[in-house]
Amino acid sequence: MEFFIRQNSELPILKMQVVKDGRTNANKVFDRDLDTATIRFSMKNELNGIPKILMNNAYLTEKTQMNPDSPIEYYIYYKWGSRDTNTKGRFVGEFHIVNSMGELIVPIQENLYINIV
Repeated sequence: MEFFIRQNSELPILKMQVVKDGRTNANKVFDRDLDTATIRFSMKNELNGIPKILMNNAYLTEKTQMNPDSPIEYYIYYKWGSRDTNTKGRFVGEFHIVNSMGELIVPIQENLYINIV
């Protein structure tokens, strides 16, 4: 996933949908534990691996349902601070979700690239 933000900007907010695979009953437990989970965001320079952001607070929100029969959708997001985007470059970001089931690092299947331009 590619995300673009201007240098020294705090908008747009970085947001990712929490996708459940639907293969196990663990999703029901995961839903209950999301409310009490600790969510952090980290970002490191792609070229040299030096961290720019290390385990800053990230947050969870639930999508407003237009249809009461549709499944609940969750998003994790990070609100940029003024120092987060002061350096141009390409960075690799990840969210850490810690709950009673353990730690999950998101995204799982592909890298999250943050491009500060």
